[in-house]
Amino acid sequence: MKKLVFSTALILSLALAACGNEDSAEDVKENEEKTSEDQQTETYHSEEVNSDVEETNEVGTEHATESIGWEEKIKEIASNDGAASDKFYELETFLMEYEASAEEIATFKSDIVKDYKSGTYLSELDNHERMLTNIFKSYFVEKNSEGALKDFAFDYYQNLKYAYRGVDSPESEAVKANEDQMNEALEQIN
Repeated sequence: MKKLVFSTALILSLALAACGNEDSAEDVKENEEKTSEDQQTETYHSEEVNSDVEETNEVGTEHATESIGWEEKIKEIASNDGAASDKFYELETFLMEYEASAEEIATFKSDIVKDYKSGTYLSELDNHERMLTNIFKSYFVEKNSEGALKDFAFDYYQNLKYAYRGVDSPESEAVKANEDQMNEALEQIN
């Protein structure tokens, strides 16, 4: 009797397993169809995303290859609503990114010497574009010069930077001391 019960249980489990396999076969077929549909949908969405990424990359590349010139960048900074110190700090960030050419540096050298000799280099502290331009030029002259010209550019830069930001007035002792050093440097340059 035990054998009969065991055999019956075995047959029933095989029958249930077979029924389960039929359901599984139908489920597998449905899953295959769904998977096929999902893959088509994923492919479609993937193509859409790739297309969007390609368009974004193309636009990004256009902007990346169009480097903004220093004059335009300074105009942009000067027109911002921020205080002079904010404009200066924005210019500093740009200074770290910009690479001046040898031709630009040569022009900057004569520009800052001429501006200083005019006696008006600190006369327009509210003219943001002018001040930022001269700070910009003197930074690159100082970084790319040696000897008396480097010393001159450094003191010129310091006076512009501190007077523009309101740290020193054009009549302050610090500014006058730097001007004395700049005058000495100019004698060595000429």
